[in-house]
Amino acid sequence: MIIEDTINDFRRELKGLGYSKTAVDNYPKYAQKLLEYTKETALKITDQHIKNYYEYLKVKPSRTTKKIISQSHIYSQLLAIKLYFEYLERTKTIKRNPYTLRIKQTAKNERIVLSQEEIKLLYESCLNIVEKTILHLCYGCGLRRNEVELLNLKDVNFEQKLLFIRKGKGKKRRVIPLTEAIVKDLSKYCNDIEIYRKETQESFLISSLGTPVKGSTIYKTFKKVLQRTQSLKPENYCLHSLRHSIATHLLENEMSIEMVRDFLGHSQLVSTQIYTRINFLKTKLHQ
Repeated sequence: MIIEDTINDFRRELKGLGYSKTAVDNYPKYAQKLLEYTKETALKITDQHIKNYYEYLKVKPSRTTKKIISQSHIYSQLLAIKLYFEYLERTKTIKRNPYTLRIKQTAKNERIVLSQEEIKLLYESCLNIVEKTILHLCYGCGLRRNEVELLNLKDVNFEQKLLFIRKGKGKKRRVIPLTEAIVKDLSKYCNDIEIYRKETQESFLISSLGTPVKGSTIYKTFKKVLQRTQSLKPENYCLHSLRHSIATHLLENEMSIEMVRDFLGHSQLVSTQIYTRINFLKTKLHQ
């Protein structure tokens, strides 16, 4: 597989503009897939090529689930392609941007929230300290998947019971207080995994090979725990459901919406206010 120089240049552009690690890793890949599908260079891509690729994406099965890929994933791929050609036009690599599609982002599905009893069931279904640690980071600390992946040893202060996110979404920093139970389990995890840690390895989560644990592994671990509960269907939940759940539970326990916003690392209060609606709907449902 030959990767055009423009793809590598595009990756550097995204990184320089401060895009998230996920975008920097995936957007160039999505643009590359278009070139592989058309068997053309970026200079020869036309609007019809892109339209044909869009039709292909709508029927393309996922490699993992074998189901048709979601509309949101298609939107992400098209957004990457749009940004790629905007970059090429801006740098005068191409004379005219061939991207002419006008596709609205599909409305996001209602956030699925696990109840506090279901969260308890998840913890009870953990077989080891690694699984419990992932739940602590994604639920107890409300971290996004890439934040867990990027977490370093120095970011957890056991003495002060604080966890530091030094580069969250939008490069936003935040500090998360840790409960005694979380501190105890994270400390146990560090002690148990120490035999695998290489001297230069700074990542908090590491494998038995001493390498950083990838986001895909974190996701698969969560799915295994879900499967083990028997009552919670893995297909109904994603890793982000844990973040939605802790936000809702904090509001249920009367934490102010401003404090929940800071806990989650939202830039705007409106992003947090969705959880007040979820909480309200849950209350009405049980009345």
